This record gives sequence, structure tokens and C-alpha cells, in this order.
Amino acid sequence: MSDPEGPTRGHGDEDATVEEAVASAPLHVPPPYEGFDLQVMTDRTVYAPGETVRITVTAANQGPRFVEHRYPGWQRFVVQIRDERHRIVADDELERHADEPALDRFLPGQLVIWPSYWGQTAGPLVPAREGLDPGEPLPSGRYRIRVQWLGREPGVRSRPPEVDSPWFVLT
Repeated sequence: MSDPEGPTRGHGDEDATVEEAVASAPLHVPPPYEGFDLQVMTDRTVYAPGETVRITVTAANQGPRFVEHRYPGWQRFVVQIRDERHRIVADDELERHADEPALDRFLPGQLVIWPSYWGQTAGPLVPAREGLDPGEPLPSGRYRIRVQWLGREPGVRSRPPEVDSPWFVLT
């Protein structure tokens, strides 16, 4: 028996037009920072007094879509050295301001690597950048590095990613 009003049209029906199917499909909005992979590592796990700690920060777009990140100034992330009690003992947060916000565009699969270093002293991570003398040498103990990403995706209010390195030891 046939339906007097004709075939029913809806999502998934063979009789539905492409326009109707697209209009009725739920809109997928990816979660903020989906596929964005932020990592921080050191070159070793144990350092003798005065040895340079080499730090590598990587950011990768592991997702399937192009993304933009906007920054309040030119600095893309902040590196903090923390002791066993999670106190910040050194960092690279700089007080240089940009005239305009910075913008990065990450293609799917794109990887960016930022190498840095630290001389096991308190205060600025790289004192010469700020025209300062190195701080006091830090005592022996366990430390880790935290990276706070400053980039934000347009229209996203959620907090940008943060990551910690594995613990390393200053002897």
C-alpha cells in the first residue's frame, strides 16, 4: 500500500536530497586543541654541577585540520623550571611586548621544534636575553620543566595546553 503523501524524506533515506541530508546532519565542532601535541624534554636525566641542561619544546598538529593559534605577543610559550615542591625556580617569561598579536598556522602533520638551554641557575632561564647576570646555582635535587602554551585558537576560551617533562636530577 502506498503512502498518499509520497515518500518520507529524511536523513539517511535514499529519497532525501543531498541538500536535505546536509542540512539535517549535526554540525561537528572539534574540541579545542584537538590533535595539538605539545612536548618538552631534556637531553639527559642526570646533570653534574654546572652542566648545561638542553631543553627541547615541540608542538605538532596531529589532527586532520588546519589550525591557527594567536598569541598575546611574540612569545609562543613559557618555560618554567620547577623543583620537587613544584616551586618555580627559573623561567623564561619575558616582559617584551609586541605591537600586534602573533599568529601561527599549523598544517595537518606540521611539527615545530624550539631548542633552548638552562645553566642550572635561579631566575631567568637565559639571563643574557634580559641583560641580567646569572642567578645563584640551584642545589642538588629533582627538577622538571613545565611548558605553558600561550597560543589560542580563534573563538576558543578554554585554557591552552601545559605539559611537564620527566623529572631530572642535578647532582
